[in-house]
Amino acid sequence: MKFEQLPNELIFDVFEYLNAIHIFRAFYGLNSRFNKLLNISFKFYHLDFRSVSKYTFTNVCQQHLPLIIDKVVTFYLADDDETPNLPEIFLSYNFTLDKFIHLKSLSLQSIRSFDILNKIILQCHHLSYLTHFKLIQCLFNNEENNLINNIWNLPKLIYCHIDDLMSKGICFSKLSIISSSIKYLSIKNITCDFRYLSHIFEQTPCLQQLCTTIICTEKNEKFQTTVPLLTNLNLSFNGPIAMMMNLFQSMFNLHYLTLSTSYLLLNGNEWKKILIDFLPNLKIFRLKMDFHFRESNNIEDKINELLQTFQTDFWIKYHQWFVRCDWNPSNAFSHAILYTLPYAFNDFHFINESYSKSTCPNEEDYWLYNQVQILQHENSISNNFEYFPIQFPNISHLEIILPFNEKFLSNIPSLNHLISLDVTLLPGDSVYNQLQLLLNRAPHLHLLRFSHVSDLEIILFKIHNRSIRRLDFFTKESMLYSWYFNKEQCIALANSSLGRQCQTLVIDIKHRTNVNDLINNMTNLQSLIFQCKDDKWNPKISSSTNDELIQWLHEYLPSTCLISRNTQQISIIQVWIR
Repeated sequence: MKFEQLPNELIFDVFEYLNAIHIFRAFYGLNSRFNKLLNISFKFYHLDFRSVSKYTFTNVCQQHLPLIIDKVVTFYLADDDETPNLPEIFLSYNFTLDKFIHLKSLSLQSIRSFDILNKIILQCHHLSYLTHFKLIQCLFNNEENNLINNIWNLPKLIYCHIDDLMSKGICFSKLSIISSSIKYLSIKNITCDFRYLSHIFEQTPCLQQLCTTIICTEKNEKFQTTVPLLTNLNLSFNGPIAMMMNLFQSMFNLHYLTLSTSYLLLNGNEWKKILIDFLPNLKIFRLKMDFHFRESNNIEDKINELLQTFQTDFWIKYHQWFVRCDWNPSNAFSHAILYTLPYAFNDFHFINESYSKSTCPNEEDYWLYNQVQILQHENSISNNFEYFPIQFPNISHLEIILPFNEKFLSNIPSLNHLISLDVTLLPGDSVYNQLQLLLNRAPHLHLLRFSHVSDLEIILFKIHNRSIRRLDFFTKESMLYSWYFNKEQCIALANSSLGRQCQTLVIDIKHRTNVNDLINNMTNLQSLIFQCKDDKWNPKISSSTNDELIQWLHEYLPSTCLISRNTQQISIIQVWIR
């Protein structure tokens, strides 16, 4: 049976798994039946503008969105390297969020303008179905503190996720709006202290689940708010033991605790006392304890003594909470990490020389680390490899230094889920062969980032992978090492396999004319982010009206290109091409 012969109900079931952009690209214009289904009958669109081309974005906004705006249930807006200034352009088309009357979920990412961000949030205050809101990696300057209040004022909001928000002036202690609807709150990669956290709980009285990071800088700080409804806590904690116990004392109804600690060492007996005294209703306990021994001698004996305290009836018989401890005997700081099994965290730092011991009755148990999505691999100084059968089957992001010991490949049996690869290339005969080996095993890789390259060898442009759509050659070290692409290297990159398929390129170039070399030769390039060595911009004497490089680009690039200077990192130029 052909797809178009399926009944409408089955076609709608398929559509609900797809981005609206892909639906219109694949089915609009096939025949009158599909046009009617798309414009009139289908009621649940998921609209995601991430990684979209400028042409497709314009087409969707002008041709399709006016007809389906009241049927969009999830909406994702991003102002990142792949879609620079997209939210501003979206609003310039006179769209307002209050027209998305059936919107249930809104995600805003990498928006650098407070005015745009706040305008969008205010337009959502009359949306009666909006229950999910995400604010991710937004960076802006704001002396006011009304942004958080405007989020808390969303009337039906239940799930609120704020991740890696960097803003001068935003302060949870200024939160004055009480939200009785928010039940699930995630404040990731944002540092809170007890003062902020207490105020969040006071202004969010129905909170049941919280994910946050706490760094305690004042030793005598007290947490004095009781949170009886909180049952699930995911906490990254850096502070004294006494302050952690003070926090848990207010969370007596906690059922699920996922806890990551830094610079804190407690043995099994001490953890047992904390859990019994302060968290009597706890059912699930997931722990990752990152610590250092005070003395560097007899580390393995100290590990054995520590593990023995986690082998009592409380841990093994009553709860079956097993732990594993990994350590590197060559580490000068006697660093180790102890965690419960199965491993419950999404990131892992893998070191070649690490040793491992656990309290499992069978040492072959719990070697499958399904939760890990971000893996950082580190070669030890000696490049020795102490093998243990840990498996990472679901890696989406890998950071690795090449060359590496290829025994590590046995720990990553599949890279089918890998979408971003961050490599540091050091001198070595096997470096590019190893890079190609990794690329061959990653059929869905989207982003390849070079954090450091010892030399821009021509063989670099001969590596290949059909799925890669973004290349990052832009590094924080580039200004220091003067690592800029010249004309010959730009043309070699543009004519390479990766260059021909690249849609987003982040790069340092020696001369502004290299922009033309890249845009004219990379026919699939949609977005170009670059620093230019001959950029004469000076923040002390330059302004947006006399930006010499921007004016030059407007003169010599196609008029359809949208060109801007990054407002937070002024040396970076953004061009949305096609």
